[in-house]
Formats: sequence, structure tokens, C-alpha cells
Amino acid sequence: MPYTSPGARVEHVTADQGGTLSSVIHQHLGLPEWFVRELIRFGAVYCCPVKPRLAAELAARMTPAQRAAYDVDRNAGMAIHGRDPRLAIPQRALADVVLADWAYVRVHVHPKRFPAVYLVDWKERILCNGHDFVVINKPPGVQVAGTVDNQLECCLACAAQAICASDPLLVTHRLDSCTEGVVVLAKTRAFVQYFNGLLKRGNKLRKFYRALSAAPPAPGPMLHFVATGQRVKGLPTHTVAYDEEVTGSQRCELDVLQVERVALHGLARALWGEHAHESLLELKTGRTHQIRVQFLAAGTPLLGDTLYAERPPNSALGLAAPASTAVPPPASGALRIIDEPAGGIGLQAFRLELHFFSATGCAGGSHGDAKCQRRQFV
Repeated sequence: MPYTSPGARVEHVTADQGGTLSSVIHQHLGLPEWFVRELIRFGAVYCCPVKPRLAAELAARMTPAQRAAYDVDRNAGMAIHGRDPRLAIPQRALADVVLADWAYVRVHVHPKRFPAVYLVDWKERILCNGHDFVVINKPPGVQVAGTVDNQLECCLACAAQAICASDPLLVTHRLDSCTEGVVVLAKTRAFVQYFNGLLKRGNKLRKFYRALSAAPPAPGPMLHFVATGQRVKGLPTHTVAYDEEVTGSQRCELDVLQVERVALHGLARALWGEHAHESLLELKTGRTHQIRVQFLAAGTPLLGDTLYAERPPNSALGLAAPASTAVPPPASGALRIIDEPAGGIGLQAFRLELHFFSATGCAGGSHGDAKCQRRQFV
């Protein structure tokens, strides 16, 4: 049975008598101490000596008595520890530390989980283990970096464990959780800066992707203008594509190099049918959700992408707003889920080329190809 999140639950605790972190949380929330220690291990617990200042939005939802009680606790902490603003910034607890009186604790009781990390051999996912960097073949359904409540079930932690790294790995660039393929992780901050410089210069780094869609896109350049970070109440943050430049939009370009009809296998076949069209493309710009929204705007949405699926022109997602690319309505009675995919979609970061090496990921995961990993370094 697929994993289902129980939903977010965040609790706020004041350690009025101090004590170990696990005992304070156990006392106030009634959670078993072994469970609290697991939350600490996951990185789901934060604390600081002084209660943070109340956000205006949160204060507006509290009664005068609740705000007064909060201020009493906050003032008690400042009387002991001082008024330095840095003392009121919650930091992730890395161990079951001893808390001083009136310390503040934030507990993410239901961390967001990524069970896909346990479905692969991470040692086999290492494409290159260099002096300053690591190249991995990221599986679908896994975040590159950890979330605010889960620092263990992510590429950074799993790759570090696979290579027995003594220091944490660092992010250089990201792929969406539902996208698989080649990702470069850094061992030093100097390499992060170096790699970011390559990304900004553009011509120093080439990114090739493979995309699966039911209908074939037209070969050649694909150009749109996108507005990223769009928010609609009740929907995930998303990107909107336009045919022409509008205020606040960014140029968004890729080249479709090759399109062929391919047979699907395994889980991909069970989910999406016997055949699909696979496109080899080169990314020219790097916008949020770029390939996903461009393929939707072209009328060839990626297989498995529940967020960027075809839906009626009056969709709440706003992909058919004035001056944007309209999309055809779904088949009569079709159910459209507007949410980020929980697993993989038909998109793979297939190949990454830099002036000092190139890496090609395997064609596994969503593409349903069981062939062995292909590696190439020059």
C-alpha cells in the first residue's frame, strides 16, 4: 500500500522547568521518548533559548490572554539569557540536548516522508566520486536536499552515507522530487561557488533530458515566457507559461533534438500504457518546472505529471489566462488531480556535460528500462 502522509502537525512548547529535550517534549505532548529521539534524528525538532517574536498573522489569531501569556514566557527567557535577537532564532536540534528554563521548542510531529529512498541501492547510484564533488543518479520520489522536518530521507544524506563522507554534502543545483537523473553534489563550499558560476555563464554547462509524453512534440526550439512561483489558494506553487512576454515573465527555452515512439516496460507500462513518445532535449534556460510547463503549453504534457496535466481553459491553475497558452479540455468525466506527483513522472535528467567531465544517468525509474547504468567521464 502506498505511503500516505498523516498531514502536518507542528507543536510549540515552552520548557518552563528545563530538562533534556526529549523529556520536555514527552512531558508536554505525551509522546514516547523513543519517538521524540527519532524526531530529533530526523531533524524535525528545533529549539532556542528565547521564544521568537510573534508573527503578526499568528498574533491576530490569538486572544489577548493568549498573547499576554506568550509575552510572559518570552520575557522570562530574555531575563535569563539576554535580549540578543539571535537567541530567539530556532535552530535544528542535532542531539538530545539539555534545555535551560523557558527555552522554546518547535516539534514537527509528522515529518514529510520519502519512502523511495529505501527502494534503491545508493552505492550503485554514485556515478562519480571526485575530490570536491559527487555525481549521483537521483531516483524519482526523493528530494535533493532535506525538508524543514526531514534531513535524512534525501539525496544529500543518502549519498553521503553511500560514500562514507565525514562531512555533509552540499547542494549545487536541484531537480524536482518527481524527476530522476544526474545531479552534482558538492563536498566543499568552494565547489558550490565554482559550480554556480558555471550555471550563470550558461555556455560552460550543457543539460540534456529525456521526456515521455503520450503525443509527440514538434522537433526544434521550444520558446515560452514563464511566470514562476505563482500561488492560488488551495493549490501548490506552480509556473505559468505564455506565448509572448508579459510583465514579470522570464524567457524559457529548450531544444527538442529527437523524438521517437518507444515501448514502455514494468511499472511505467502499467501506469501509462504500452507505448509513449520519448524526446531527447537540451535545456537552454533553467526555470522552475520549465520542461514540465513547456510540454504542457505545447499540448504534450509529460506522463504522470498530475500538476501540469491538461485541464479545461477555466482551470484554477491559471494556465489559460489571457496571453498564455490555452490547453484543450480533458475527456468528458475525466478526473484531474492538481497536485505535485507523489512518485516519478516521465522526465529524466539524462546527461550533464561540463568542460572537465560528462555524466550519463541510467534509463531506469519512470522510463521503465531495466538496463544497467551507463557511465561516461572525460
